[in-house]
Amino acid sequence: MNDIIILAVQLGLTVAAFAIGKYVFPNIPKNVVDKLNMLSQWAAQFVVWAKEFMKKQTGEEKMAAVVEKLKEIADEAGIEVTEDQLRAIAQSAYNAMKAGEKEAAVMEPQTAEAAQVPTVNIYTGPATAEKTAVATDEVPEGALEDGKEGEVNVYGADGKMTGTIPAEEAEKAAEGVTNIVIE
Repeated sequence: MNDIIILAVQLGLTVAAFAIGKYVFPNIPKNVVDKLNMLSQWAAQFVVWAKEFMKKQTGEEKMAAVVEKLKEIADEAGIEVTEDQLRAIAQSAYNAMKAGEKEAAVMEPQTAEAAQVPTVNIYTGPATAEKTAVATDEVPEGALEDGKEGEVNVYGADGKMTGTIPAEEAEKAAEGVTNIVIE
């Protein structure tokens, strides 16, 4: 009788060990990989965000902001990662973005034009009660680049550059826009 009980306990332990090995351990790496892939996708978005909206900051300040955003996402998702791991993920996303930019520069000119994203050009023509912004897909070459001293290019209705204004003045012109025209 004692032998039967011992064999039953051994059988139960064997079945439990088999179930854990078959269903629990194989899923652990999948969960980690899924979580790291999610962080990598967020990192790619945050790197682009930092590039576009933190133009005046240094590379270290941008990296710190991206790492901080990734830390918030990791905390929300319950992922335990170190700051060094987050920095590595952000650096990988940055390298991928730069490689994509190099590849885009090699593309044909007409394909590169099609790859541009719409932007908002602020028309600061005659002063009126309404401020109008024009959203367009037809972005002139160099329109998204700031000048050497931080000035912003100004374009007329025909899409040709008419001059430059200080960045602070451009920001003030963008404030209080009440009408957006989509071309």
